[in-house]
Amino acid sequence: MVTLESTAERSSGVTLVRVRLTNTRSTVQTVRLRNLLAGPTWPSRRDGVVDPRWDGDRWAVTIRPGRSRGVGFASPSPPTDPPVEVVSAERYDGTDPARSAAGVLADLDGWRPTNELVGREP
Repeated sequence: MVTLESTAERSSGVTLVRVRLTNTRSTVQTVRLRNLLAGPTWPSRRDGVVDPRWDGDRWAVTIRPGRSRGVGFASPSPPTDPPVEVVSAERYDGTDPARSAAGVLADLDGWRPTNELVGREP
């Protein structure tokens, strides 16, 4: 079983949703969530890149036994109760939803060359 805890709070015309999933099973689980808010999903970003586990209004993650994973997102829609639902929770089949090419790139740290490397043009 996978347990789901979620909150949705409205502030300044934006609904902020927090979700925590806990895998209580003895096997690794791939879990898929769906946003239940009526409007668009504004997924979290890292260095301007959308979390690759998002696909439209759905989020997928692999969770080890006894571990928890969290996610947050925003929407201009008013809150609902509940704000998300578990679409599926299945035994891990060897394919991690976040390990796509986009997922690997999103996990890389941002890098910029220093001024000394780039140099300045006169």
